[in-house]
Amino acid sequence: MLLKRGWLIGLCLNAFLLSAANGLTAPFYQGKTLTVIQGRSAGGLGDLRVRALAPYLQKYLPGNPQVVFEFMSGGGGLQAANHMAKVVRRDGLTIANIATSIFAKAIFADPGVRYELSDFAFLGAPSAGGPYGLVVRPLRLDTVEKLRAHKGLRIAERSVGHTMYNISRLIAFVLELQGPKWVVGYASPEIDLALERGEADAQSEVLYDFMKNKSQWLRSGFTVPIVLKNIKGRGPEAAPGFPKGTPTVDHYADTEIKKEVLRLYYNSKPGSSVYFAPKGIPEPALEALRGAFNRIWSDPQFARDYERMTAEPAEPLTGEEIERFFQQVPKDPKVKTVMQQLIGAGPLPPSR
Repeated sequence: MLLKRGWLIGLCLNAFLLSAANGLTAPFYQGKTLTVIQGRSAGGLGDLRVRALAPYLQKYLPGNPQVVFEFMSGGGGLQAANHMAKVVRRDGLTIANIATSIFAKAIFADPGVRYELSDFAFLGAPSAGGPYGLVVRPLRLDTVEKLRAHKGLRIAERSVGHTMYNISRLIAFVLELQGPKWVVGYASPEIDLALERGEADAQSEVLYDFMKNKSQWLRSGFTVPIVLKNIKGRGPEAAPGFPKGTPTVDHYADTEIKKEVLRLYYNSKPGSSVYFAPKGIPEPALEALRGAFNRIWSDPQFARDYERMTAEPAEPLTGEEIERFFQQVPKDPKVKTVMQQLIGAGPLPPSR
């Protein structure tokens, strides 16, 4: 009887010690540094979005790691996405925030793509992105009709395939602009200077950012004659102070191919920029990241800080929601071919 009782006591003691040891296991990220690779150059709106979130990521990740940034701007995020898929170590210490143009590149088999969307574990996006406007320097192009009549509009953008490049190409396609030309290779802050100096005529802009930082341009002769709604249907009325009667791109989608291309654009662009980790990282790291991001998306203080820093509302999309958007992408090969031409460097495809 004594032996049996001693065996039971020993068993309970072992269970207690094992439980205590598990409770004392240090969080995965304790004492570590988490690198966020940004698929852009420093200083633009995308960078601000990440900086608004970084303190909350450090707060909500168990172990409170240091959070640092690394910038890779090549190919509108293509270089960063390839790096995440093929180069970065699967140790849980590197995640990425890249514009959602990388989704279109994968869906349309861009020749520079060396990743599959299935290579990544999506963590969410802070904003639905947009709405967007085509900002034109003082050329008196204050209506869509005048814009469509203008020939050879020079549009400055970051790089071929960048989100903003794709947006200005989509606008030009639907409006059937006459002989537009894209001037690429600018870092984000340089584009404004290009318009002010007359080196370029137009650029695409997030309306929230435009009204926060450059609304004085409207008083200096700059115009925004057309707006592209975001994935949640928000248009010019969403940006405080912006003219609410400004026409939107969908109003000019007067052919079936224009309508289908717009539908494909929206379903292949879930949000403004998305966070993800490479698949294959340790499970404790992935669980910690998913838990942290879900807590960030539901934190009202994050929403206030995000809007204060970026001038756009926080409209989070979870990783699961992003996965569902991909399942709704149209499969028509003709529409995909047209979109491939739009996001490439060649001439615009026919709209009719």
